[in-house]
Parts: sequence; structure tokens; C-alpha cells
Amino acid sequence: MAHFAYIQDGTVQRVEPIVNEVIATTAGNDSELKGKRFMVSLYPETIEDDWVQTSYSGSMRGKYAGIGDLWDGTNFTQPAQPVSEVDPIQKSEKDATV
Repeated sequence: MAHFAYIQDGTVQRVEPIVNEVIATTAGNDSELKGKRFMVSLYPETIEDDWVQTSYSGSMRGKYAGIGDLWDGTNFTQPAQPVSEVDPIQKSEKDATV
């Protein structure tokens, strides 16, 4: 099973599986271009450059792409977590009176 990530503005919007037979070459290898073309046939509002193959095992492009991950043109990465403005360890009113 191959997987393709749909990228918009450098962010993964969705990840779709494709059976290997759809993108297999005559030599039996996967063809990313065939996968991109197949995804565009399913989602005609997209273009080939919107789709990037990702590996469930994480063996290519840094990691398996997940929704919300970032694409820098080479690798997928998780976005940095925003720093919370609220201290996560706050005492309740009951704790404050004890």
C-alpha cells in the first residue's frame, strides 16, 4: 500500500492510500509520478505538485506525513507546539485555601 499526502501552503491537508498495483511499473517498482496522476484523477481540482508520496514506515522524507504536518519540499515535520500563555499547573481555589 502506498500513501500520498495532499499539500497546500506547505501543510498536509490529508493522506490517501493507494494500492500498489495502481502505481506499479513494469519492473514492479512504485512510480510516484503514476501515484500523483492517479490522485489528480480522483481529485481533479488538484495538480500533480500538490501530492507527495509518504512512507508509512517513515523510511522516506523524514517521517510518515500526518494531517497538519509541514512539508519543506524535502521532508515532513511536525509543527512546533505553541507555547501556552497559561501555566498548566495551576492550583484550584480549594488548594489555595489549604
